[in-house]
Amino acid sequence: MPDDNGTGREPPLRPRYRRPEPERPARRPASVWIVSILLVLFGALGAVVAALLVEDAVSHGEEDEVVAAAIFAILLAGAQVVAGVGVFVGWARGRTLAMLVCAANVVLVVVGAATDRVGSGQAWLSVAVYGALLFGLAGPKISDWCRPASRRPGSRF
Repeated sequence: MPDDNGTGREPPLRPRYRRPEPERPARRPASVWIVSILLVLFGALGAVVAALLVEDAVSHGEEDEVVAAAIFAILLAGAQVVAGVGVFVGWARGRTLAMLVCAANVVLVVVGAATDRVGSGQAWLSVAVYGALLFGLAGPKISDWCRPASRRPGSRF
């Protein structure tokens, strides 16, 4: 029987313990600069190449699958640019989106290499670059920079 101090009511619940979190850095860490610039640069380059691929595929009457794949590449590159900007400004969902885009690029390169659509040198380089970006995005500096606003000290939301 719980101790109710003779009141007949159950005692109030104790608040949950939350581990103290480090404060958001006052200045943008160098790793945030590097990762966000690389994401935007590779995303813009991918969008340009994919747009040229769509134009070439349409003008030469390629199959619909080739055009659809090129349009998907444009969308993936656009998401990568948005993710790079999101990481730069400290948007928590931008970091999540960046990690998803990098993982999707690694999976697509592995599938492309397995079906002999991508050369082995290109595949290894792409996996290394996106793996390094994933490693940086999972690091504590970028994680602290991209915390949700509700968990930042002094936040109203």
